[in-house]
Amino acid sequence: MSNTTRGTGTRAEGSRAPSTTRGSARVGRREALGHVAEAPSIAQLAWTILEYRYTVLVVVVLALGLAVLRLVTAVPSYESSVLVQVEGRTKTVPGFSDVSPLFDRESPAEAEMRIVRSRPLLQAVVEDLALDIEARPRRAPLLGAAFAWWRAGPGLAPAPFGLTRYAWGGERIGIARLEVPAELVGERLTLTAREGGRYDVAAPERGVILEGEVGKPAPSRSGLPRAEILVSELVARPGTEFVVVKRSAGDVADALQASLRVAEQGKATGVVEVSLEDRSAPRVATILNAIAETYVRQHGERTSAEVTKTLRLLESQLPALKANMDKADVALNAFRRDAGAVNLSAEGESMLSRATDLDKKIAELEVEAAELQQRYSAGYPAVLALEERLKNLRAQRTALDQHMRALPGRELEAARLSRSSRLATELYLNVQNRAQELRIVKAGWIESVRVLEPAVVPARPASPKRDATIVLGLLLGIGAGVAAALVRKGLDEGVEDPDEIEARTGLPVFGAIPRSAAQRALERRGRRRGPVEPLSLAAPGDVAVEDLRNLRTSVQFALVGAKNNIITISGPAPRVGKSFVSVNLAHLLAGAGRRVVLVDADLRRGRLHRHFGVERHPGLSDVLLGAATLETAVQTTAVPQLSFLPTGPLPSNPGELAASPRMEELLDELSRRYDAVVVDTPPILSVTDSALVGRHAGVNLLVLRAGEQTVREIAFTLRRLAQNGVEIRGGILNDLRPSAGGRYGRYGGYRLYSAYYVQKDWRDR
Repeated sequence: MSNTTRGTGTRAEGSRAPSTTRGSARVGRREALGHVAEAPSIAQLAWTILEYRYTVLVVVVLALGLAVLRLVTAVPSYESSVLVQVEGRTKTVPGFSDVSPLFDRESPAEAEMRIVRSRPLLQAVVEDLALDIEARPRRAPLLGAAFAWWRAGPGLAPAPFGLTRYAWGGERIGIARLEVPAELVGERLTLTAREGGRYDVAAPERGVILEGEVGKPAPSRSGLPRAEILVSELVARPGTEFVVVKRSAGDVADALQASLRVAEQGKATGVVEVSLEDRSAPRVATILNAIAETYVRQHGERTSAEVTKTLRLLESQLPALKANMDKADVALNAFRRDAGAVNLSAEGESMLSRATDLDKKIAELEVEAAELQQRYSAGYPAVLALEERLKNLRAQRTALDQHMRALPGRELEAARLSRSSRLATELYLNVQNRAQELRIVKAGWIESVRVLEPAVVPARPASPKRDATIVLGLLLGIGAGVAAALVRKGLDEGVEDPDEIEARTGLPVFGAIPRSAAQRALERRGRRRGPVEPLSLAAPGDVAVEDLRNLRTSVQFALVGAKNNIITISGPAPRVGKSFVSVNLAHLLAGAGRRVVLVDADLRRGRLHRHFGVERHPGLSDVLLGAATLETAVQTTAVPQLSFLPTGPLPSNPGELAASPRMEELLDELSRRYDAVVVDTPPILSVTDSALVGRHAGVNLLVLRAGEQTVREIAFTLRRLAQNGVEIRGGILNDLRPSAGGRYGRYGGYRLYSAYYVQKDWRDR
């Protein structure tokens, strides 16, 4: 078929008009849509995650690896707790409720919780347990602590790589006493184990300051600041180092206060839980039990001290009261001996009895006021109320004294002495009885605070929590993986939408070929067993083949107005799939009844012969060099109407061969012999061979891999081809993956919807 019979220039112009119209229609649709940036839908996000599933998977695996590394390397910590019951009132011995107000110290749980966490109480615990002395083995950096914890078995772990200064497991040290000068408080001292249970202690910038033996006090050397240490236990290899620090008791108490957790169990139950977390299981139980015992002891001492103080006050008043009683009895007896019996009148007897009652009440209130003043300040409401009662009683007594002065002299004196004797006796007996009751109550006093559950040594570590760490690592990995996928999607400038390519580069897209799982299977099988069968033959019902058929139709329309029937297929870069498109397009054109020849013009890396199971030579390079004729180089294939011209031996000067006049003559000869000539050329951005061959073609197609080429790269490719006189008639978007909503450009909705029917139709055949 000659160029003349294929169409004139007028027909070519006429044939391009519909394409321009279609392109204008597409642009009009895009302008109507306005290219408004829409927020991604849930389906789009899901497709993005599916598209970058390997990124998500890698991030999840890394997160799980970090979680496992955390479990392996983290030093475990142990948690224990002690339960303390705080009752509202102190229990006393039954039968002595009249003195129980002395013990009625309402102590809400909130106040007791503050006392448990108080600095004086914790500092007393620190001093009792010597918590201000920190002694631990020196571990190797990074994994030393984890190695020692994971080590199993008795005895000392061997030191790997000769690192004997570090402790690798099984080492123990106990320090009963440590005294250092003020300038060494808080400094890290180094205790080094020696032979025979001996050791030495070195200070920074001072060298060795102490030398001693286990179980014996070791004073500092002469000429050095006073220091002393008593090591009670030392199990280690000679040369192993320990870190010893003498801290301030107040600082240790503050740290303990910050880590201590005190909470009431339930609402208004009076049961307080004190919990603590530490790296040593025995140590955490010891500290908690010491805190509970110290708290109970101090609480009892505090309450007992108030009772003792009140009892001491009463006992101090008894001698004076007894002396007053004896004095009043002597005066009354002397008056009776001198004056004889004096009978009081009914009125005098009544006033005497009333005066005695008033004096007794005043005396009792004065004793009670003295007790309250020992416990409360002068402005306390109970003290003020008691003083007001005393004031009223004293006023009544003054008024009664004025009435008694109206009695006869002897009768008045007898009444006065009787009242004094009776009052002194009752007051003395009242105070004595009260003091005796306090002694009995103090002896039988029951503490209102007690330990319900002492702390026990925990058997399992509280952290790190294996299940929680793994779940957290998995959740964080999924979140980070999804975020990484979205970031990659946002940073990916590769174009996937045919409409975007047309709008931003002006290149019309003839076809969009989706990714084919069948093609990948063919390629894997071809790598193992030789020839790669074309997809159009192996899986004619595949969706990608249906899109290749649409491409064939577009190419046939493009050939109507072309200057010849030569079709070149190239790409901007390697691995865009141009060979895949070339082979399958040639098969489909031949299947439509055309005589087609496929030319492998990639004289640098051409491999199309693998699809046909033939040798590389003789081929194109042989014909161009005159080493073979066209008849001997062109090979027939198993597909009727399809011939194949391989590359031949790869030459050392492929660019010169592509630019030679012989190349143009060869293409013209093939154009006359066949209805369509499909030429597979090298990538344009790598070499210039494509431009040299494309000058002689009627239709030049550019294969792009979806998501790989950017708009800038496509525009640069088109500009380079235009500079070399090559016009690209259309683009082919290859390996298009289903993205958000399953779209393949503007055509994806139809393709996904019709994929089932296409495959079913071929199965039915």
